[in-house]
Amino acid sequence: MGSDFVRIVNSSDGEIAVLLNALKGRKGKGAFFLCVASSESSDIQGISAAGASPELRRFTPSIDAEALVTGYPSGGADLPVSPTGVVSPVVITRACTDLAGFGITVVDCGTFKTPDLPEVKRFGKGSAKCVSTGHAQKYEDVRELFYSGLEIGGQVSDEVEYVIMGECVPAGTTTALGVLTALGVNAGGLVSSSLQKTDHGTKGRLVADGLRSAALTLPEILERPLKAVSAVGDPMQPFVAGVALAASTKVPVILGGGSQMLAVYALAQSLLKSDMKALDRTQPHRISVITTKWVVDDKTANVGQLAQMLGAPFACACPDFLLSKHEGLRSYEDGNVKEGVAAGAAMAVAHIAGGAEPGEIVAAIDRTYDEMVPSRN
Repeated sequence: MGSDFVRIVNSSDGEIAVLLNALKGRKGKGAFFLCVASSESSDIQGISAAGASPELRRFTPSIDAEALVTGYPSGGADLPVSPTGVVSPVVITRACTDLAGFGITVVDCGTFKTPDLPEVKRFGKGSAKCVSTGHAQKYEDVRELFYSGLEIGGQVSDEVEYVIMGECVPAGTTTALGVLTALGVNAGGLVSSSLQKTDHGTKGRLVADGLRSAALTLPEILERPLKAVSAVGDPMQPFVAGVALAASTKVPVILGGGSQMLAVYALAQSLLKSDMKALDRTQPHRISVITTKWVVDDKTANVGQLAQMLGAPFACACPDFLLSKHEGLRSYEDGNVKEGVAAGAAMAVAHIAGGAEPGEIVAAIDRTYDEMVPSRN
């Protein structure tokens, strides 16, 4: 099943069409997880637009989580904006929560600052070091995050009919490139970015430095794929992979994002091929990735090719933000920001499960923008 609003990018033998059909009429029957994490990689200039400066990018995950749940950041902080002033996609996702009818669970997988919310699940041991170190996280911490995800995934799949996993990880496309490369995927030049033009050179150098320092062989990593995350990943990746692998044997799981969630998909598939005994291999794993058209149509990347290489069921939401009354949203059509906080998946689910028409979705996002960004045009 495809539509003008939800475009199938990689059908993967029809799996994505089956998922999209399964969402019909399922308003209010899904669970949404926003998994926030931080990496010192976001301090590197020119690889992330998830905050106007390196200092502000350290607070973006907690601010986005607070704004998604309550409508505003705690302590009077402003919503994150890109270096060019384009507002965070949290506005898009919050607008779609009512349309799709899903509740929100925030998970702190390891940030510089835990979101100031009454109910945050915290599993991580802190933020990751820069990808270039080759020792981004302790292997034991990565394993703990993964097993926590397995436990949560097993629990939630008994309670809902589908699961959406979202993320907010500044510099997450760089850690995605790191994990993909470590797993043996030739992803150089393919991953997208929150910036208009992806700086593949800087990302590639950081990853190459990290893998050189880690000194892991491909057979070592394929035997223990979480080693890739430990070396050059971020704390979101193992947790989301764990939830997805546990929940997807019972209900469909949507990984909401582009390059970052394609890396999680690749990690999950590598774990299934390893000898990890905790995984259920008796049932099919229904895992798909949904992003926005701005990621898929990014001329400085090729996530569609990446999805094909991975065999990932992949689709994108296709809103027309030129219909928006806000310049801060129309700028998305120029390739600014593109994705985050599962914006693409939220819009797709609002349309298919919630039955909201494309114009209704853009109008709801405009209203939410009015509420959340009163000082901007």
